[in-house]
Amino acid sequence: MYSKAGYVTASGVGGSTALAYTGVDALAIVVAGVTLLFAGLALLKLVPRRAKN
Repeated sequence: MYSKAGYVTASGVGGSTALAYTGVDALAIVVAGVTLLFAGLALLKLVPRRAKN
């Protein structure tokens, strides 16, 4: 139950088990990236459009 998980997981070779040893969670990075992307898009909607002459 508490033995080391192998490098072959359901998500592919390596997956999140290889990053678990470094303390980096790939899912958290993806969620943070998508959140920043949508926050940037929301800010772009707040910027007024240029007037076309």
